[in-house]
Amino acid sequence: MPDVKHFESIDAIDREAWDALVPGSCFYQSHAWLRGQERPDFAAPGYLTVEADGELLSGMPYYDFPAENAPPLPDVAEGRTVLRLGTRTGYHNEFLLPKDPGTAPEALDALVAGAAERAAALNCDALLFDFLTTRSLRLLAGRFEVRAQLRAAEAVVHNHGGTFESYRHLLGRNVRKREYEIRRFAGSGLRVETAPLSACVDEFAPLVGQTMDRYGASLDPAEIHTFLTVQARCLDDLSTVFRCVDEEGRLVGANLAFDWRDTCYARVAGFDYTRTRNAYEYFNAVYYEPLHHMERHGMTALHLGPSALKAKVHRGASLHPLWAAVVPLPATAGGGLRRDAVADQALADAVREEAGSGMTDEEWDLSRVTPL
Repeated sequence: MPDVKHFESIDAIDREAWDALVPGSCFYQSHAWLRGQERPDFAAPGYLTVEADGELLSGMPYYDFPAENAPPLPDVAEGRTVLRLGTRTGYHNEFLLPKDPGTAPEALDALVAGAAERAAALNCDALLFDFLTTRSLRLLAGRFEVRAQLRAAEAVVHNHGGTFESYRHLLGRNVRKREYEIRRFAGSGLRVETAPLSACVDEFAPLVGQTMDRYGASLDPAEIHTFLTVQARCLDDLSTVFRCVDEEGRLVGANLAFDWRDTCYARVAGFDYTRTRNAYEYFNAVYYEPLHHMERHGMTALHLGPSALKAKVHRGASLHPLWAAVVPLPATAGGGLRRDAVADQALADAVREEAGSGMTDEEWDLSRVTPL
């Protein structure tokens, strides 16, 4: 019988054992990222692990938010007091399970049982797995009664050929427009250099603030500097800052990305808009230079997150659905999936209208989302 353990800091869990469970698609569940998210003043973190014979089989973070910091609940969780399980980032959440399919169901059962026990101690009446992948939703619904809701779409450039030339082939009829963006930048006098985050925090943080202000997502400059400082401390060896600089080497803008397995994660960008030159600085720093970087380092996916989908699809991204999944407590074993198919389809149609393409019929045929 698997042994379920609870920890208050991921520092108490062996980094190599934890990260061995984390594929390229799950950077936001890596040991270093989760360590950087430990902000007890913002939310109390916790970690569940499932072990057997001394081997780590599964793990999952959870967060207990005070009311003033709690993110809005998805509609499917309204009226419930939930324990939020999975990454706090809200970009991608999936179960970390053994590669052996024979032991995965038992590990998932133990993980949910441990989560239910912790939720009861916190007076919660449901488990919320937010921004869950379709496969993880189907796995969960194959073991427990689940209420689910389509939540968002995330954009990923899958450059299976691994070269910038193979990326160009992904663009189809958009290739000429994208090449114009590259030529325009090359002729602007600007260039892109790279550096670790620790070398850039002081100059980068104010530019992130400018970009957030521009798009109506203002954040206190001191808070921006703090979270970049923490990420530099926890994740510097995984970080690359693509620094857009002028002829004198002064920073005009930058994009912070993290490399994890075969995937480069575009995390946050910032620009000084008084010094940009209408040279597609953003797209060169966030797309084209990272793709060259990926070719040099053997990576094949560029993770771009859930916003500005049309621009991302036009630059080669595919879109993948993410779900909110609620397990009411006490958890009911046996499997089953309830959701509002009309509302889910309406959101999928809205995503398709916004993005124009990038959605495969197989993945976005929501009638196929059934328990495994």
